Amino acid sequence: MKIIFTALIASILMFASTSYASAEDFDYTEINTFVKHKDSGVTLGYRTYENKDKTHFIFRKDFDEKYDGYRAEYRYVENGNLHEHWLRVQIKAWSQGGYFYNHRFEHRDREAKYDVLRYRPQFGFMSQTNYGGLVPFVVFEPHWQHSYKEKDTSYSHMQTFIGAEYRVLNNFKIVPQVEIDLDRNFKKEVAHFVVDFKFEF
Repeated sequence: MKIIFTALIASILMFASTSYASAEDFDYTEINTFVKHKDSGVTLGYRTYENKDKTHFIFRKDFDEKYDGYRAEYRYVENGNLHEHWLRVQIKAWSQGGYFYNHRFEHRDREAKYDVLRYRPQFGFMSQTNYGGLVPFVVFEPHWQHSYKEKDTSYSHMQTFIGAEYRVLNNFKIVPQVEIDLDRNFKKEVAHFVVDFKFEF
């Protein structure tokens, strides 16, 4: 029965996410690896892409006690021969019954582009029911962007994530998902597969 439920949920997620995509999509895959130390709240991460020359090196700190719900993050990004430095702060706004909203502010120091400040909140739903080991979710992440040089603030685009979390071991999760990016007019720009490997010690 668990196998049937797992196959059913996976099929529904795949159909819902890929039916909006077209033939030119899915020409690269994003692969993320995160290793978290529970006691310190420190996470080291690495992002790479299959068929795309781009990598992220990630240092993340989740705070507890007085500042519970706060997260600080630094990313060093290599995009071909260009380099970027991202500083991000995340604050948990609320969560209830699987629904959630997080504030996220991000400064990007970029080569060949103007530096920007982005407000990129997350809101979505994560199931509180386990379907044969799979916990499905959907996340929406709109981006508003302020250019320091141009003194311009505008809506940029939105990222949408549809996937499921699967706990392989107590300290190891795999999270397959599909990312669909929409432009400022809410027209699809691109869709691609994403897989996260999450370790916690």
